[in-house]
Amino acid sequence: MGLNWAEHTLEIDAPIETCYAAIIDYETFPAWQGAVVDTEVLDWDKKGRGKRVRLFVDAKVRKVDYTLDYSYDEPLRIEWDFVEGNGINAADGHYLFEDLGNDRTRATYKLGLEVGIPLPGPVARRAHKSTLKGSVEDLKKEAERRAAASAKASGARRSSQRETELAEKVGIKAAPPPRAPATEDTREHPASHDSLAELPVKIAGRAAGLGFGLARRSVGLGLGIAGAVTDRAARLIGRGSDQTDQYPR
Repeated sequence: MGLNWAEHTLEIDAPIETCYAAIIDYETFPAWQGAVVDTEVLDWDKKGRGKRVRLFVDAKVRKVDYTLDYSYDEPLRIEWDFVEGNGINAADGHYLFEDLGNDRTRATYKLGLEVGIPLPGPVARRAHKSTLKGSVEDLKKEAERRAAASAKASGARRSSQRETELAEKVGIKAAPPPRAPATEDTREHPASHDSLAELPVKIAGRAAGLGFGLARRSVGLGLGIAGAVTDRAARLIGRGSDQTDQYPR
């Protein structure tokens, strides 16, 4: 019966790397490829890309599944070899990407199928073209969504960096991160809550308090010693007087 070929081309408002990354992200196909019901990556290459992949596809006239071995010329071309299938006897084709500049890409999907079920030629060709066209249109939506999300994230990072640089120019330091809620350990050790800015003040205060305490203790000790010396002297003087009185003058 031979392969039934179809081809579809679209221009995508996304960088070529983004388009390429999306079309080899097989495990996400069920989330954005309308015709793909499920996928299973059976083997990976040395770069972590799907080498052997099984796809379950709703091909309009019936659901089929087939396994392909992929090869890559990143980010320009993806090809595959047919391994086996249910409802599909053979599959051949490729995805091509052309960098148009200004973060735009032309994507071409060419696929030849030999179905394993008896279908009138026009019905099989119509279903094949419709499924293939839908696949490229789904890729366009997904790649543009990823590009927009990436641009938004990059814009947020640039904005944050500009704000930091401006704050540094005018002498404003970035606000410290919020403190974590007190845990049992930190409640037992209140000093762990001190910020770097608070520590010098608190240390100085504690040192001053310690100094005053030491001074008070020193004064008390001095007074105690002076009192003891005075008492001792008085006792000696008193004893001397007593001894003098024992002898006639």
